[in-house]
Amino acid sequence: MEQTNFDSNGSNPDRRIDSSRRRVEAEAADQQAREEEWTARDAEEVRIPPADQGSADQMWQRWREIQSAFVDDPRKAVGEAQALVSGEIDRVVQQLQEQRSQLERGWSNGDNTSTEDLRRGLQGYREFLGRLLSRDDIPKA
Repeated sequence: MEQTNFDSNGSNPDRRIDSSRRRVEAEAADQQAREEEWTARDAEEVRIPPADQGSADQMWQRWREIQSAFVDDPRKAVGEAQALVSGEIDRVVQQLQEQRSQLERGWSNGDNTSTEDLRRGLQGYREFLGRLLSRDDIPKA
């Protein structure tokens, strides 16, 4: 016959430990679920300078062609997909570099740059960094 231990309050300490363990495990699972949700949401919020609609339509048409060609020549299709994505990455990087250069032109007038121009430049860089980091809650101060 199994003996059950009771403490001076008449409760079973083994039952309390088991209950505490389940609570800790449930809290850990909840935390992991929240982190996964945040990661998924952050991934959805990534902002990339969009292609114009005509270019985007052409790229998706090209993607469909590449995908269809996979059956006949998988290696070639993957290489073409890589080239398509690389071209789009190059376009995005070029746009970001142009935006950064535009910011720089706004404040880099040599020694004649006013404090107000520098303030606006700093604000512009803060907003630019916020877009790169995909953050809507950029501190205003």
